[in-house]
Amino acid sequence: MHVSAHGPPIDPEALLAAHPSPKVIAVVAHALGADVVSVEIDVDTGNGNTETRDEIADKIENLGVCVAGFKAELAFTAKELRLSKKLAAHTVRSTRDYQQIQKLLLRLPEVERLGALVEGFRLADVTLKANADVVHRIADMLFARRFSGNARIERDELSGLFAGDGRS
Repeated sequence: MHVSAHGPPIDPEALLAAHPSPKVIAVVAHALGADVVSVEIDVDTGNGNTETRDEIADKIENLGVCVAGFKAELAFTAKELRLSKKLAAHTVRSTRDYQQIQKLLLRLPEVERLGALVEGFRLADVTLKANADVVHRIADMLFARRFSGNARIERDELSGLFAGDGRS
């Protein structure tokens, strides 16, 4: 257990679970053809990031990646609210995925937006279910690096995790 100088004790495992979005986005983006450069979580702040070389060209697949991250954030926020019982003190941790979803939808003709959003949710769900083992491998490696202050996995190691050989 890590003790924060500014508050109650922080469980590092809870912090990694607290920001599932980077792990989820990395796995879905890779499964849909993106070149994932890195994934990281700052265990002191709970902030995370997934870096890809470029945006996925297919609008629906790109939407699926954002939806996966957004759903991960919502799932955590719901858990956080149930655990804390301080509803007024909490907001959705990240609006970045939601804002990206809105931008992507606005690029489409209005009559196609609802169908695209539904397909983005379906694609996110199917891709995550098919790649749950990869999410766990990435989470395990990030957790193993939690004491470095910035748990980060670079492209070469990610390639091994995506391939299933567990390189670390």
